[in-house]
Amino acid sequence: MKKVNVLIFTLVVIISALALTIFLRDTRTPEIPTSQPVQTPPSVPVKKPIVHYPVPVPTPIPTPPQQQPPPAPRKEQQPVAVTAPELPKKLPPVQQSDESFRRALKSLKLDKPLFNLILVENLIQRLVVTIDNLPEKRLPRAHLPLVPPKGRFITSGTTESPQTSSRNWSRYNLQMQLLETLDQDLVLKIYVYFYPLFQTAYEQLGYQNAYFNDRLINVIDHLLETPNPPEPIQLAQPSVLYVYADPLLEKLSAGQKILLRIGPDHRWKLLKILESYREKLINLQP
Repeated sequence: MKKVNVLIFTLVVIISALALTIFLRDTRTPEIPTSQPVQTPPSVPVKKPIVHYPVPVPTPIPTPPQQQPPPAPRKEQQPVAVTAPELPKKLPPVQQSDESFRRALKSLKLDKPLFNLILVENLIQRLVVTIDNLPEKRLPRAHLPLVPPKGRFITSGTTESPQTSSRNWSRYNLQMQLLETLDQDLVLKIYVYFYPLFQTAYEQLGYQNAYFNDRLINVIDHLLETPNPPEPIQLAQPSVLYVYADPLLEKLSAGQKILLRIGPDHRWKLLKILESYREKLINLQP
């Protein structure tokens, strides 16, 4: 009997030990697999434009202090010419720049008929769009920065063989007078100060990796390549509008055709103005 009890006791111990082993094995805290760190793809750096003709960082031009006149001047003093435009202390957003830009342009001291040629509303955007499209075939007329010349395009010759007419050139006298009257150094001071807005307006056209001043100089170079054909120039009228009979002239850009349309005298003066601006634009000073 004692042997049976010992045997039963031994079996119970073995079964208990086995059960405890199985329990401990099943209740062991599962190992949490070590998660691999999430690799973030490298960020693509923003491409900066390759700048050939940089514009210096704009700085406000200090207004010279007003001097008190002497109590008893012996001679009549000559008025001091204004050499600095009226510039805002802080540049506004380009969409809100009309008033600040208009005040700066007022410093050019233009006669009212000439100043009224400038379409001040959205002028910075108008200038950028027009300059960018001068080497193209068409100009967006809704974005022109100046009032267009009055009257219709005048021709000479016959219905079967139309030609350009010298009477057409005078239509551009007022616009040419404006360009000749502008103080170039003062214009460039305004341009340099407002340049960040010009660059913003250029980027808003989709040129995220381009530099507007480089584009401006390239456009000037393009215009300086305008041919100088003898007058009168033969025309053709396949439909309502006139075209140049010479295919080489007809293939010219919108900007080059403007230079043909204004006549040889205006063209020569305007090319000289463009050459002068180009020389200053590649050597800008703050």
